Amino acid sequence: MSISNRFSKCDSIFVTNQHHYFMQTFKIKPDAPRVYSEEIVIRSYHVDLQRKLTLSKLCSFFQEIAGNHTVACGVGWDVLQQEELFWVLSRLQIDVNTYPVWEDKIKINTWSNGLNGLMAIRHFQVEDEHGNELVRAISSWLMVSSKTRRLVRADEYMRDFPLNDKWLYEHAPGKIEALSNPVKMTESNVQFTETDMNFHMNNVSYIERIMNSYDFDFLLENRIKEFEINFLKEAVPGDILGVGYQKSGDTTFLNNIVRVTDNNEMVRTKIEWEKV
Repeated sequence: MSISNRFSKCDSIFVTNQHHYFMQTFKIKPDAPRVYSEEIVIRSYHVDLQRKLTLSKLCSFFQEIAGNHTVACGVGWDVLQQEELFWVLSRLQIDVNTYPVWEDKIKINTWSNGLNGLMAIRHFQVEDEHGNELVRAISSWLMVSSKTRRLVRADEYMRDFPLNDKWLYEHAPGKIEALSNPVKMTESNVQFTETDMNFHMNNVSYIERIMNSYDFDFLLENRIKEFEINFLKEAVPGDILGVGYQKSGDTTFLNNIVRVTDNNEMVRTKIEWEKV
C-alpha cells in the first residue's frame, strides 16, 4: 500500500540496524491479552447537543484503548519512547449502526491482526451492555522514528505480540480517491490544543476540523453512517491548514485538509451521511 510520502519521501527508507536490539527490548508479558476491553460510561462532555457520542470522542476512545492494549502487553508508549519510536495512525474506517448516547455504558474491544506489509492492522468493536454491536472499525498503523521522522519496520515489535485472527472487514482500510475540484474552506494555523505528545497535530483534531466545516443545520439533520480517513502527512505547529470538500454521491462527501504554503494534503476523508 502507498503511504503517500507522509514522512519526507521515506517510502523505502527504514531503520534496519537495530534488529538484535529490538529482540531484547520488546518483551511481551506472558499474560498479554489477545483481545483487550474497557468499559466506558458516556459522559456529558462526550456527546453533542443531541446527546449522541461524537465521532471525535469515539476516535479518542479508540486511540486511548489501542495504547492501553500495548501497555497491557508490556510494550507501551514508555517503552517506545526509550527507543525513540512512536506509532502513527495511517488509515481508519468506521461503520456506525447505533450511536451511544449520554449515560450509556459501552464496552470497547480491540485486537491486533498483525502486519499487512508495513501496516499494523487493528480492529475495534463497540458493544452495548447486552453485547449488541453498535460500532465497528478497522485501522492501520505505521511505526516512525521520532529522531529521523522516517518509517521503521515493526517486524520485531510485532514478533511476539498477541494476535487475534478475527476480521470484522474483508480487507484492510483502502486509499481514498483524490478530490478533483474541492470547494475551499476557512484557513487557520495549527493550534496549541490540536497538538499531541509527539509534537504534531493529533488525529482527532483533523476529524474535528472536518466536522466543523459542515453547515450547522446539516449536522443537526444528518449523522455519519460510514467514515473513512487517510492520514497522508503530519501537520506541525506553524502550518496553516485549509479544509476542502466535494460531493461524491447523493449522500457521500469527500473532504481534505491541505497545507496552504505548498498545497500538500494532510488528510483525506470519505463520509457517508444519513438522515437523523
